[in-house]
Amino acid sequence: MTRRPVLLGAGVGIALVLVSVGMELTDAEPHLMMWVGATAGACFLVSVPWVRGDADRVMTVRARLLIGASCSAVLAVIGLWRATGRDEPAVLLLLVPSLLLFVTGFLAIREAGLAGHARRVRQLRARFQGQEDERRRWAQELHDQTLQDLAAIEFWLAGLSHTQDPAKLAAGVQDARGMVREQIGVLRHLITQMRPLALDTLGLRAAVEDLARRGESQDDAEVTCDVTALPDDLAPDTQVAIYRIVQEALTNALHHAACRTIDVRADRDGTSLLVTIQDDGSGIPDPDLTDPSGASFGRIGMRERADSLGARLTWSLPSGGGTLVTLRIPAATSPPH
Repeated sequence: MTRRPVLLGAGVGIALVLVSVGMELTDAEPHLMMWVGATAGACFLVSVPWVRGDADRVMTVRARLLIGASCSAVLAVIGLWRATGRDEPAVLLLLVPSLLLFVTGFLAIREAGLAGHARRVRQLRARFQGQEDERRRWAQELHDQTLQDLAAIEFWLAGLSHTQDPAKLAAGVQDARGMVREQIGVLRHLITQMRPLALDTLGLRAAVEDLARRGESQDDAEVTCDVTALPDDLAPDTQVAIYRIVQEALTNALHHAACRTIDVRADRDGTSLLVTIQDDGSGIPDPDLTDPSGASFGRIGMRERADSLGARLTWSLPSGGGTLVTLRIPAATSPPH
């Protein structure tokens, strides 16, 4: 755990700073005060390299540690000045680096706050843009397929209303019924994409297997699916997030990767649940998602769903080609009853 050294170092540093302040207030032995302050500063500085996490958190925590080190240095300089009998004003020049360190830490905290705000704004924009693109896609699909086909059925029925031939009328009605059945299938497919009914009725495992079957039926790629390790008693929001991540990964592989095979798999790794989607297609640029502003809205949505679970989602390029999407959910257990 990299968090423990940071907490330990910062805790010891804060305690020593308080001791040093108390020594100053009680006019204690100045040499001891100097060394206590210097040791406190060392504790803060040693903790800096151990800080881990996202960029904003790292910058903020490290800046706070630098501020703590600067305060410790000020107390150490005051102790040194007292040790010289306050007869060496030049000693106070050592306060300048301490103050510069304090200002640097303060500016770093401010910069981290601004960067975090900008990142949240970008994420909100990406989310809203993704929602708008999704609405546009549904509207386009309904207009280009369903609406046009319904207009054709209406035109067909209008033509039948003028015929007097019973045989033509019966054949026309059968044809119209076939068109209606086709549109029912199209609408069911759209509804399934909007909200997977299999997830509500059959559970996560069956829903993912159904997703793989439908993906294979719509494309020439061969989709294999082994998700027997997926538990069906996960929390509902966890099930939806896993399903949507697998759905987006499959969609990307089928529509953009020009792949021939896709493998969907779920396994247990200790207490973690591991879900992988691997294809043999053309691969993706920026697998580390180092530039979220240039990534697709689908991948940003996948990352946000994984973050909502406290999970880790990665994209990698296997040596044999293609793309490997890995979702690791720690301590994936059943919800409380």
